[in-house]
Parts: sequence; structure tokens; C-alpha cells
Amino acid sequence: MKRKKKSTQKLIPIIPSKAEQLAAYQPLLSADEFAELQIEVEKALPPAIRINPLKAPSDLAQALTARYGWTLTPIPFCEEGFRVQVNDGLAVSAALEHRTGQYYIQEAASMLPVALFDIHAGDEGLTLDLAASPGGKTTHIVARQNDRGLVLANDSSQGRIQALKVVLQHWGATNTAVTRFAGEKFGTWFPNTFDRALIDAPCSMQGLRTAESHDERPVTEKESRLLAQRQTALLTSALQAVKVGGQVVYSTCTLLPGEDEGVVEAVLGKFGNSVELVDVSSKLPHPAPGIQELDGKVYQADMSRVVRLWPHRYQTAGFFACLLQKTANLDLKTSDAPTHSMEAAGFYEFTYSETEKFTRDFISWTGYNLAAYLQVHQRTLVKRDARVFLFPRLLLEQFRGLPVQSAGMLLGEWEGETFIPSHEWVLRFGAQCVECLVTLEDEQFDVFSRGDDLMGYEDHVHSAAVIRVVMDRQGRLAGRGRIMLDRLKNLSSRQLR
Repeated sequence: MKRKKKSTQKLIPIIPSKAEQLAAYQPLLSADEFAELQIEVEKALPPAIRINPLKAPSDLAQALTARYGWTLTPIPFCEEGFRVQVNDGLAVSAALEHRTGQYYIQEAASMLPVALFDIHAGDEGLTLDLAASPGGKTTHIVARQNDRGLVLANDSSQGRIQALKVVLQHWGATNTAVTRFAGEKFGTWFPNTFDRALIDAPCSMQGLRTAESHDERPVTEKESRLLAQRQTALLTSALQAVKVGGQVVYSTCTLLPGEDEGVVEAVLGKFGNSVELVDVSSKLPHPAPGIQELDGKVYQADMSRVVRLWPHRYQTAGFFACLLQKTANLDLKTSDAPTHSMEAAGFYEFTYSETEKFTRDFISWTGYNLAAYLQVHQRTLVKRDARVFLFPRLLLEQFRGLPVQSAGMLLGEWEGETFIPSHEWVLRFGAQCVECLVTLEDEQFDVFSRGDDLMGYEDHVHSAAVIRVVMDRQGRLAGRGRIMLDRLKNLSSRQLR
């Protein structure tokens, strides 16, 4: 009996070369726009940054120009975003402001999805990010909510979770929790729960230009069809998970219509009047509509309401995004979410008396009013062994049993009788630590900000605490150090340098 041969489907790219990529899209554009597209895709993508309002001073853009000689050009659909021409200055990835989380390096098109949400400053709501890693868009949500409420950042890949945790840590977020589940499950587990959801879907990454986080690769037609099926399932899950009236942003970094307008059409056809495609054209200074017809098939939904970023329209990589609003309950099955006691994992919420004592001691050590922060921002102190965390109270109130990979922020840890604030906490709140703050001259600050110990340091701070928060005369923080006999020992986290 002959053994059946294995199927060996070759990787035949949908778009195997730049010329064929362009030819595939030519029928979708006017002659003038296609000519513009041909010119644009030959240009290198300029670096772009999004400023972190949780850490950065309001004049950071001007300061970066003065300090490094950069030219910053605003990104029209994201007020915190700028394209950067470094000229002869420092690379954007090498600046101290990047290493300390005052800005995030992100391709301009990727700043669009979160900009489509209607989020008011200080929003206390619940947000779900269904495919969050590496975390750039999650940090954008955190910033838009001013680190209030709760952002549940999920990714199904174990290999991508660590990158997500590090990005949120570097950003200085305290209102997040990271989970690792199939995104398709959240709608059945938590129907009508979230105020908004983002699904930046796994896609074929056919964006016509290579960005650092969106490297192009060949895909088969079968793979693209399977991706569209999964994208539809993820978008369905997101819509089920939000409350009636809640918003869902769907986005991809591909220009293949089957994964963009095709997915939107499928979901709207499935749910009828229960889901509305919101017109977001006013979010951009000039139109970037989707396509209305493909291969003779006319989409029933009005695709002028979505955003299709052809690279020449805003000098970006190719991108697609739209905003959906849930207008009625969806009749879909539900199931119980997994549960795991946080106490079984070794985490214990501080009692009222423990919180009172710790916050009194903390203000005496640092000068920072932690008690006020806990009250205003709805945070709770949680301990695990020698470590103390800031957990979002909404996580404990609404998702206490949900297994998480990480939550909130590490406030610090005990080393014997000394409590050492964490590097990430100091980079976010250190300027307010008036009892242990030291301002260094440029030469000393340069040494310390490189991660080195400051030899021969003489301390003039009148504090019994042995930990110092280090800042320069421009107000830039470099981390924390510990006073030793002959030095200020650098305690900076190597992971965040």
C-alpha cells in the first residue's frame, strides 16, 4: 500500500514583489492617486514618537528640538504624535527621554486606532485590548484615560506577553492588567461589560511599506482567508464584550480588502441593526475612505465611514481602521470565565490599618502623599512576599478571580528594614519625592543616567532614608540610588535602561 504523500503547498505570495503589490491595488485608486502611491512607497518611513503625558512635561516637543536639534512635525490625527527628522542629532531610540518612558516610538499609522475612540480625560471606564502585544496601542489608551479606570490588555501568545508587560512598565501605567487567553473567549465570558474594546487584529501585514513592528511577509490566499475568519471572530467577541452603547475599534496593518472592509461587512451583515458603523471621517483633516466595491461586488455598508490609510495619503505605512458602536444586545452564547484566587497565587490585599501605617511611613520616607493617590485614582495596595504593588481597584471589584499575568505597578520592595521604591514608580512619580530628591549637575547626571554608580558622592539631603531619587536641572529623572560610604549606588533596572 502506497503511503499518501503529504500536501506541500508552496508559499506563493499574494503580493510577491513591490511592482506586483502595486499592480494588485491599481484598480482601487484613481490614476493620480496611484501615481502618488508609486512615489510614496519608495521613500523610507521617518521615525515617529508619541509623547507620554503621564511623565513628560507639556513642552517636551520644544525641549527635544532644542536639546537634540530634531525637527518635529505633528501627526494630524494624534495630538501627542510627531514625526521626527533627527538631522545630525541623536537617534530617537538613544535619547534619555526614550529610555525613561517620556515618549514611545511608534509608526504614525499605528496612532490612528485609539484616536478614533471618544475618550474624555480622566475616563474611569473599562477598556479591553484584545490583541495587545507589544503594547503600543495599550499605552495610548492608558494615556487617553489619564491612567484612570482599568485597561485589560490581553494577548493569546505566551511569547509576546513579556514584551507587553515591559512596555506597560516602561510607560508607567498603574491602571492595567495583562491576561493571556484566546481573544475569541472574552465576549462569551464577559458580555456587556466593557465601555470600549480595541481589536488590532493579527493580519497578513501587507501594508506596502516596512515598519519596524509591521515587517512585510508573503502569505497565501488560504492564509489570508483564514486570517479573515479569525478577525471576524475576534471582532464579534469584542462587540459582545462591550456594553450597549459601547465602542469597538477594529484595525489592521494590511491593505488587503478581505481582511479590512470584508470583515466589517461580514460583521455588520451578521448583527444587522445591533451594530452601527460610525463615521470617523471628521477625525482626519482630509478624507481617507475605504473602498466600496471589489471585483464587481459592492459592499452594503457605507465604507466612506472607515479609514483606509494608503501610504501616500498621510505618509505612513498602509493601515485600516474603523469605529463600531453596539446599539442593542447581541443574542450570542455565554460561558463561565476561568477563575483563580489571587491569594492562592500569593497576593494579599492590604488591610485598612496596614494601608494607613504604610502610607504614613511612605510620606515620611519620600515626601510623596501615597494615601491621596490611592484615594483619587482608586488604587489598592497589594503585597506578595517582600513586594508591594498598586492594583486598580476595578480589577479587584469586577475581575478578582480572573487569572492575570501582571497587574498595576510594582511600588517597591522591602530589603530588610528598608523599603526601596521601584524604578518604574520613581520614573513616574519621583519628582514629587521632596524628602529624598537630589538634583545633580550635568556631569554627575550623565554618569548616573548611563547606569553607573556615582563615586565620591556627598549627600546633602536631610533625610534618614537611604534611597535617593535622581534628577537633573532640567527636571529629567534618571532613577534611584542608595547612599553608600563612598558612592551613590545606582539601582536602575537594567531591563529599563
